[in-house]
Amino acid sequence: MSLPRPFDQLKDTLRYGSGRTTLTLDEVVSAIYSKELELGSNKKSIKGQAEGLYVKDKGESRGRSERREKGKSVRARSKSKSKRGCWICGEEGHFKNACPNKNKAHFRAKEVGSSKAESSNGHGNVTEATGLYVSEALSSTDIRLEEEWILDTGCSYHMTYKKEWFEELREVSGGSVRMGNQTVAKVRGIGSIRLHNEQGLKVLLTNVRYIPEMDRNLLSLGTFEKAGYKFESENGVLSVKAGEQILLTGRRYDTLYLLQWKPISGESLAAVKKQDDTVMWHRRLGHMSQKNMSILVKRGFLDGKKVSTFDTCEDCIYGRAKRVGFTLAQHDTKEKLEYVHSDLWGAPSVPFSLGRCQYFISFIDDFSRKVWVYFLKTKDEAFGKFVDWVNLVENQSEKKVKTLRTDNGLEFCNNLFDDFCKARGIQRHRTCAYTPQQNGVAERMNRTVMEKVRSMLCDSGLPKRFWAEVTHTAVVIINKTPSSAINFDRPDKKWSGKPPVYSYLRRFGCVVFIHTDDGKLSPRAKKGVLLGYPSGVKGYKVWLLDEKKCAVGRNIIFQENAVYKDLLQRSDGVLTEEEDQGGSYLDLDLEAEGDTTSGGDTETESQSPIPASPTQVSPATHGDSSNEDSDVNQSPLSYHLVRDRDRREIKAPRRFDDEDYFAEALYTTEDGDTIEPADFSEAKRNENWDKWRLVMEEEMDSQTRNNTWTIVVRPENQRVIGSRWIYKYKLGIPGVEDPRFKARLVAKGYAQKEGVDYHEIFAPVVKHVSIRILLTIVEQEDLELEKLDVKTAFLHGDLKEKIYMTPPEGYESLFKENEVCLLNKALYGLKQAPRQWNEKFDDYMSEIGFTRNDYDSCAYTKVLLDGTMMYLLLYVDDMLVAAKNMEAINQLKKELSLRFEMKDLGPEKRILGMEIIRDRASHALWLSQEGYLNRILETYNMTEAKHTVTPLGAHLRLRATTEKQLAEDEEYMKSVPYANVVGSIMYAMIGTRPDLAYPVGVISRFMSQPIRDHWLGVKWVLRYIKGSLTTRLCYKKSSDFKLVGYCDADYAADPDKRRSTTGLVFTLGGNTISWKSGLQRVVALSTTESEYMSLTEAVKEALWLKGLLKDFGYEQKSVEIHCDSQSAIALSKNNVHHERTKHIDVRYHFIREAIADGLVEVVKISTEKNPADIFTKVLAVSKFQAALNLLQVKSE
Repeated sequence: MSLPRPFDQLKDTLRYGSGRTTLTLDEVVSAIYSKELELGSNKKSIKGQAEGLYVKDKGESRGRSERREKGKSVRARSKSKSKRGCWICGEEGHFKNACPNKNKAHFRAKEVGSSKAESSNGHGNVTEATGLYVSEALSSTDIRLEEEWILDTGCSYHMTYKKEWFEELREVSGGSVRMGNQTVAKVRGIGSIRLHNEQGLKVLLTNVRYIPEMDRNLLSLGTFEKAGYKFESENGVLSVKAGEQILLTGRRYDTLYLLQWKPISGESLAAVKKQDDTVMWHRRLGHMSQKNMSILVKRGFLDGKKVSTFDTCEDCIYGRAKRVGFTLAQHDTKEKLEYVHSDLWGAPSVPFSLGRCQYFISFIDDFSRKVWVYFLKTKDEAFGKFVDWVNLVENQSEKKVKTLRTDNGLEFCNNLFDDFCKARGIQRHRTCAYTPQQNGVAERMNRTVMEKVRSMLCDSGLPKRFWAEVTHTAVVIINKTPSSAINFDRPDKKWSGKPPVYSYLRRFGCVVFIHTDDGKLSPRAKKGVLLGYPSGVKGYKVWLLDEKKCAVGRNIIFQENAVYKDLLQRSDGVLTEEEDQGGSYLDLDLEAEGDTTSGGDTETESQSPIPASPTQVSPATHGDSSNEDSDVNQSPLSYHLVRDRDRREIKAPRRFDDEDYFAEALYTTEDGDTIEPADFSEAKRNENWDKWRLVMEEEMDSQTRNNTWTIVVRPENQRVIGSRWIYKYKLGIPGVEDPRFKARLVAKGYAQKEGVDYHEIFAPVVKHVSIRILLTIVEQEDLELEKLDVKTAFLHGDLKEKIYMTPPEGYESLFKENEVCLLNKALYGLKQAPRQWNEKFDDYMSEIGFTRNDYDSCAYTKVLLDGTMMYLLLYVDDMLVAAKNMEAINQLKKELSLRFEMKDLGPEKRILGMEIIRDRASHALWLSQEGYLNRILETYNMTEAKHTVTPLGAHLRLRATTEKQLAEDEEYMKSVPYANVVGSIMYAMIGTRPDLAYPVGVISRFMSQPIRDHWLGVKWVLRYIKGSLTTRLCYKKSSDFKLVGYCDADYAADPDKRRSTTGLVFTLGGNTISWKSGLQRVVALSTTESEYMSLTEAVKEALWLKGLLKDFGYEQKSVEIHCDSQSAIALSKNNVHHERTKHIDVRYHFIREAIADGLVEVVKISTEKNPADIFTKVLAVSKFQAALNLLQVKSE
């Protein structure tokens, strides 16, 4: 043999050590290859001595047996063989000819040794030679670890130093990995590697880190497990499985498991490169099967693209789950909507989507197999969505729904569904109990959708909260995919008769740059990831990474080779918790309370051809003119419509621009926020379960101490209401109150019947005006201000009715079978609970010497021994206490603690969401809702909006909705949270922002039927809030502690009903305490009448404030009211202009009596100095700011 010098020892072994004169070529090649591996290894290797000794020992045994008589020799050899098993791998259960490792070099060496032993001719030195040969062979096959994959439980990612193994590699500049020896190696790239497993299956490894400084190749078992694989080891073999399918196998050498694999040859790798286009289309089409892709190609639907055979997709494997197949019932449907399948999917454990949904309901037309989906927050929304869907499809198809098949879930089996179907002539088919297979079409569709959802989530790496967007995209693709149920026709084509278009499809979750125009010097694009194809919009839906909000744009640059998970690599090589969760797939194969699940989102087809450009794409609408996919609603999510400007436009002045950055509340939970469980079962799965359980124990202890119920046997024919847990996480006040968890047991009061379970239910709460008056007095007199809280306040109220309640969740073990709670106290949730608590508290306050205010039932006062006054305001279970003497307040705390379980919160810093900022040195106090308003802007994605300087644009002339406008804007307004936003702003106006009174009054007129123009007005108000976040009420000590009022009117301000606007405001010592803006109830015939009616409203408010202040110890002899209409003042004092005013309602004339009695005094004021002007109309900026200064409404 002609071999280099390092092979001399091997040549001697082959010539003289075998005891044979001839060797086969395979034996020689195997030995040479093993020796070459040994010589090429310059690192620590795993020695094969153990196996060598094992074979050697067996060989010696065989040699000794050969010296015995022939029959015994045969028996000994047979016995030894049965114990030994395979001579190649050493495993039992098969022989060498069937060994799966016989073709591997380092196993072939063992086989050679075994062959030598078998060919022994009985001479004693043969056994020794055999042992020597086997040892030499195994020594020469010392495994070069740098050429193998090690299956490792300790590494975070797949990683290798072999650049030539990568099929696809993307260079990265950041990221590092800490090795076991504490050294740090840089990550130079991330890519994919393709390999053959033992069965010849090609497997694609994704997100493999390229680290040149390493000298090993590691496969992360943790990554496999996190992605949904499972792995198990037995008899020295470790298997990585997807379901029951074995994907990868590793065998143990010493203490390490090495992957059994074959590298892809250079020729094969070149062929793989040709698959790139096919693989990309596979991803664009939601991981469609190769069979269906081939059908689309054969029929010419992919614009001449060719589909080559591609290897197993790892993301597809993640998405598959082994299911027992259902036998589907066959329906020979002849037309659309003849037979419809429906199902509801979801569970409380499903992560909230962007729109706070956890369920969806799907509808499948049996004739076309087209799917529609509606997303739901709760199951009880199912009926409403069904009605919407029926109206939609019947209108589109001009057919009627004839038969509906569902399971027996309560969302389908109720009177609403039954009555509607009966009225519309829809026949109901239901499944038998516990037989979901009978709803096979919906079940199979559920499996198909969820496989796509898992695959696309895994491929993109998006967090779980995007499951609804993925579902929507999955159904868009399903409706374009050939279906075997309709002879491989496509559902969209079968439904509408129009062929679907595929050219606009792009890889879900890929990196995109969406065109925007934020100004001359601002960037012209924003970075995001693709979330799919919104219905009825000519654009793509994009998640903007910096803004954390959705947008819809038309001009987009796609980078389909990069997806969201590729952006998660940090400079330190560490992922955040959210990013880490986003990298794993979402197991959506769930069932909720016996409900089977199915369906997905809907989709539509394009109308016009789209340029197949790899960069900037202008998609056609993904819905035809019938807008068949307007049914896809993920309420309450809407999108940011990013304006494209392909040509220069003539623009209105900048101050009149509409802000294009608004979307409905996304309700996303940022990292670090504590998620409040919705119910007991969710609390048990919550990461803070230990803390929730602790506060539940405290709540139960409180119930026991208060003797809230008595455990009794459930009476026959007696109504029993349910109970549930409410969980709340309170942030607390920095430096004052720590964040805390709260759990409260409540009764399901909605099940109570009036006249049986309750009678009177009214309970008062303190008015905001009373709070502001008290704060004014506190600053005027420099009083101490403290806050108290009553624990489980409602439990102190006594019940007059007999009410039975089910045992609390989690504590059923404390009750025997058929035992319930007979309530002794007014538990939270009962309709009469607030009233019973208020009566109990009022009785006790009377006992300890407090007087209830006649003008505010939740305001109490007490005259102390030193002649000073103590004040207490009650808002449900929160108390605000003020007094000159701190000792008196401490005494009150003790008295309250004797009757109620109290919590002392110390000096007041916040009340009803309003922050109290006090500077006693300068005798100043501020009342602010900056934090609340900032949360509004964040919730409705207006934090980056351009701010305005007036609360409403002068150019906005908002009018009532016409039928034409309503029809035009109906679809647009479906995704607009008009009432939510107006309500949020209104609370701020009631508390601390009188400058918002007029705009809120205007935009709230259109709550029932808002249109786009009204929405522009709401956004204007939000933009004003953006620019005035630090605006707050200021209270200062005054030398003239006097109640003064201002009133004004804007004649015929309402363009629809021509009613006038009333505005009024009152100050106490120059500090604003009360304000109002609103339309008058009747139409005024003149300016004088409108001003007169406004003056009347001011007098009514003045008399109430006067009485309230009197009970507070600050009696006002006469209240001064300023009015800028001389005619109205004259009319209020005398019955002048009788012929022109006799039609005015008598109730408006009562002010004459109030003036005559000296209760009020009306004073003329110039319009320029009347601050009430801001409550009736839009003013110029200078006048508006001047009015705010008069009212002590100032910015920080």
